[in-house]
This record gives sequence, C-alpha cells and structure tokens, in this order.
Amino acid sequence: MNEQTNELDKHLNAVYGQISEAAKKHDLPSIRRLTVKVAELEELKQQHAAIQQRIASLGSGVDSSELLNTTVQTNGNLRELPIEVTGGMKRQNLLTLTPHVKRGKIKAGEQLIIEALPSGEQFQTELLEQGNRLRARSEIAQFYRDAKVNEGDYVLLSEVAPGRWTLKKAPPGRYGLSALYA
Repeated sequence: MNEQTNELDKHLNAVYGQISEAAKKHDLPSIRRLTVKVAELEELKQQHAAIQQRIASLGSGVDSSELLNTTVQTNGNLRELPIEVTGGMKRQNLLTLTPHVKRGKIKAGEQLIIEALPSGEQFQTELLEQGNRLRARSEIAQFYRDAKVNEGDYVLLSEVAPGRWTLKKAPPGRYGLSALYA
C-alpha cells in the first residue's frame, strides 16, 4: 500500500511542477487542465488513505456492524443522497437535506467540499441546522443553471471520500415515483 502512496505522490509532484511551469508562461488553459488533474490525484490519495484506515480498523477487531454504517457501498461512494428539487428550492437557490438528516445519513454542522458536475467547479460549504440546507446558495444556483435542473428533478449528492462530495443531476427515472414504475 505504501508503494501506491509513493506512486500517487510522484504523480502529484510532477503535476504541481507542470502547473508551476505553466504559471511562469501565463498558460491559463494548461493551468486549468492541470488543476483538474491534481484535484483528481488528491482525491485518489484521500480515498486511498480512507481505505487504509478501514483495513486497519478491520484488523483491530472493530465490530463489523459499526463499519457497515461508514463503509464504501458497491458503487464506490461512502454516502449517496438523492434530493428532489422543489420549485421553492430552485427559486431560492437552496439545497435542503431534511429527509437525510432525519434518517441520520448526514448531520447539521457537517463540512462538505463539493465538486459540482458537469462544470467541475468546487466549493466548500456546511449543512446548516436551520432548514437543513447547504450554506453555499450562489454555488447551488450556478449548479442548477449548469446542470439544467428543473423543479421535480432529482440531484445526487455522493460522498467520494470523507468530507468530499460530487453533486450532479440524477438520471431521469432513477429516483421518485417514476422509479417505482420503471
């Protein structure tokens, strides 16, 4: 496992070096491309560390029922939170997670680093206790525009590493009433 960490560090150092060279040349397109690449490598490094922690806890005799609440699901995500976007949420640039808070899947005060897809924009936010909504309203508004989210659509907030999430529009028919009849 340490060999894999060293390999990730080697790739990260190479990309950071390329970013530095591109910055000297004021090559903004290359800097943007390389920044996306380094973000992906950093995310892989965090996922690798999370996997190592889970393996260590399995070896230490931690009750497996405790691990079921935090282990990676078969799709590679830690938590997956589908949210139906209401007209009010869209008009007010809100993303509320009340059903997931009530089920204990996420807690108020939790810090999230979110990559909004398809734009790839990243932002940091927190889940507010009042209204069970994300604080980052302008970023949510931008996501709704970029992903062409409409009232009644579902969006999917997926944890890819501890504290790191992706936010994307869910495929039609995967969630909600239409999923029951599919």
